[in-house]
Amino acid sequence: MHMDWRSKRVTIVPCTALGDVTIYLRLAWLFHVAGAHVRFVARALHPAREYFDWLQVEPGHDVDLLALAAQSDLLISYVNWLGDDAAHVARVLEVGNIAFVTAKKLPSALGIDGREVRVGEQLIPGASRALCLRSRDGRSMVQWVDEYGASVYGLRSDEPVALHCPVICPDASRRVVIFPTTPQEKKNYSPAGFRWLAHRLRRQGWLVEFVGMPHEREVLSGQYPGVPVHAFADVRGLMDFLATCSVVVSNDSGGGHLGSLMGLRSFTITRKNARFVWRPGFNELNHVLAPMASFKLAGRYVWRPFIPVWRIPRQLGRAR
Repeated sequence: MHMDWRSKRVTIVPCTALGDVTIYLRLAWLFHVAGAHVRFVARALHPAREYFDWLQVEPGHDVDLLALAAQSDLLISYVNWLGDDAAHVARVLEVGNIAFVTAKKLPSALGIDGREVRVGEQLIPGASRALCLRSRDGRSMVQWVDEYGASVYGLRSDEPVALHCPVICPDASRRVVIFPTTPQEKKNYSPAGFRWLAHRLRRQGWLVEFVGMPHEREVLSGQYPGVPVHAFADVRGLMDFLATCSVVVSNDSGGGHLGSLMGLRSFTITRKNARFVWRPGFNELNHVLAPMASFKLAGRYVWRPFIPVWRIPRQLGRAR
């Protein structure tokens, strides 16, 4: 697809989860590099808007797709912003310059998978689709965004997403941050395993600290006594802290994606396989720890005892 994106007004409306927001940021960056003026409607990212000076970040308290489409040459929206009101959905679907995307599967009832989008006088086929077409082919979500940008819009760039974060502190090279929780408990690695990891890394000279959600802080402080536990009101506070770290350890969580975006070395613990599509993928410094075995007991998968968490201190060695 050959199109001049210079000075085109492109608006992107991602879903709300932090990990997903970072993935959509990659798409915004591809359009920016191509010369488009990009708006990014994301409440989660708005507090850190100063760190993305190439991007117009807006809070998105009320997402009005019709208004955004009228102000844009192209609007790319997470499909769930359509809502549930049938009459409203019908009106939005009549607008030709909106492409709807999701991670893996668009709702079949909408009948929009593969739908074209109109930008000015040009029709772009296949703009409405899942970003990831084949979750088992080994690509990360960042790579799938690159594929979507290239195959649909003709966008290509090897440049990393530009960030203007605070200056890192002198201890950054030896600080490890652990994100021990996710919104889904079944994805969480065991507190006992994380306590062992923290103890082992501290013996090797690393500064280990934990980060959770504000409502989790008290519980996490009880689970990890003697280790600093942080919680941040917004993503700017989290980014300021991550700028003082060099390694992030996480379950399948937004913290790992954000750390990867910021250039940190990351270790991701998953109950899936080592090449699962949602692993952090903004740099080459990610290592995935998948269970070496698992089995089903009383309807639940047993996987946590088989995570080779010892590989993290082995790979990091002694702090310098």
